[in-house]
Amino acid sequence: MMMKPLKPRATISFAIIALAILFNSAHAGDYVSVDSVHDVSLHYEQAGAGPQVVVFVPGWTMTTQFFKHQLAHYTGSKSVRFITYDPRAHGRSTKTVEGANYAAHAADLKAFIDALDLENIVLGGWSWGGVTVYEYLDAYGTDKLAGVILMDQTPRPLPLDEDSWTDGGNDVAHEFFRSFVTDRIGAVKEFIPWMYTKGVSKAEAAWMLEDSMLTPTAVASLLLYDGWMVDHRDTIKKVTIPQLHVVRADQQTYAEAYLKTHVPNAQRVFMGGHGQFFDHAESFNEKLDAFLAKLR
Repeated sequence: MMMKPLKPRATISFAIIALAILFNSAHAGDYVSVDSVHDVSLHYEQAGAGPQVVVFVPGWTMTTQFFKHQLAHYTGSKSVRFITYDPRAHGRSTKTVEGANYAAHAADLKAFIDALDLENIVLGGWSWGGVTVYEYLDAYGTDKLAGVILMDQTPRPLPLDEDSWTDGGNDVAHEFFRSFVTDRIGAVKEFIPWMYTKGVSKAEAAWMLEDSMLTPTAVASLLLYDGWMVDHRDTIKKVTIPQLHVVRADQQTYAEAYLKTHVPNAQRVFMGGHGQFFDHAESFNEKLDAFLAKLR
């Protein structure tokens, strides 16, 4: 989840909230229990039906709705079952401070997979949803997986040197965190348009902000810390099943150098911005379909 320096902005207007609520009024899905101790259930949505299962994990404070174009793309599919869910304390899933770290999110993902009895999974993570995927690979391996997709997520968010493939330097991490705890709405309002090179409409930005705000601030803050601290460089090297890395275009130089050196067999695609699957949906879905076809 790459960040950029942000300035405090004005609070969200009631009109924007109304637009977001109206947009989400038709939002629906199912729930599955993943943690009986803390009574946690995850909200999920799915489209299509087939032997090939794709599970996408949203990024920090994001929700299933960010993958609306993939849900639409696979509606009616007879070969692919596409599933995405709101992580713990995100979106419409159970709100709890317990488990506000990505190792716990990976345990939830394992419980989610087991509860739905999923096999032959292509597991994808966007941004720090990719951190959940890395944690899952580290803890549970690849037994039920057919492939892995990382959407704009380096295995090491903080830099080791000036040429690292990172989510930003220490100064960026510190400034974003300070902006977030000072003016959360202003920070997220500026973060959303940064993710898209083609831009999003006012209505789209409204529901994105509204969905992001569904994660309690305390949980979002804890996840910010945990996400910056992880290091999965060893994890990614051990993965022997097919990998697809879709990285935003302005990180190509650093990401390609890293992946060529450490994960030479991984497929690499460079396109759009941080949320390229949304505003470059048609091109992204073509790349996704091609990757899935190779696994069949």
